[in-house]
Amino acid sequence: MITPRTGSAAVRRAIGGDVRLEICPDYRDDYLGQQVSKLYADEFTAADLICHVDSDVIFTRPVSPADLLDGGRPWIVRRAVSQLGRHRPWLAPTEEFLGRPVAYDFMQQPPFTYPRRLYPEVRALSLERHGIPLDRYVTGRPPRGFSEFNVLGAHAYGTHRTAFAWYDADTAQVPQLCRWYWSRGGIDAGVRRELEGIVGGPTGSTHSAVGRRRRGGP
Repeated sequence: MITPRTGSAAVRRAIGGDVRLEICPDYRDDYLGQQVSKLYADEFTAADLICHVDSDVIFTRPVSPADLLDGGRPWIVRRAVSQLGRHRPWLAPTEEFLGRPVAYDFMQQPPFTYPRRLYPEVRALSLERHGIPLDRYVTGRPPRGFSEFNVLGAHAYGTHRTAFAWYDADTAQVPQLCRWYWSRGGIDAGVRRELEGIVGGPTGSTHSAVGRRRRGGP
């Protein structure tokens, strides 16, 4: 688990000693800062594949690395931009960063799994196209002015398409591994009952395997 330095002691107490905790810098805008942490995830681990599980996501059943792959390839769920409503604030920033049109929303279904080689490629793209390191680019954006999973997904689709399995949203093939909540929405009585049912249900306790604590979610 990755968490900002501020509050890291409380996170350590909450997760116990069985989970490796990594500390990342504090950022003025932590919505953007937590995206920086993910875009440098390969520097926190030596794993060949990196699976992102935000703190507003909970697994609903036991999950193994095999569940994150289809035929040995990481899977990503996509939805065509033409199928989205008018509110899509992530689109223009993603196209601006990549320098090309983006046809899909790649932030449709967590968890999000990528090979480690993708991260330095995206960081190199920031230097090539914008002349500054990726952390400076992201933290210099306006509030909600970047979408890390759409940038990673669109880059993967454009440059490594055959290395991934692509599922269209709302189809029967989409793996259902977890529930995704809105971290700014709070936990009302209904959500609390649902969470308690998941954690205490027949699958037993669930944990986020690789995550980044959000102080401000989408």
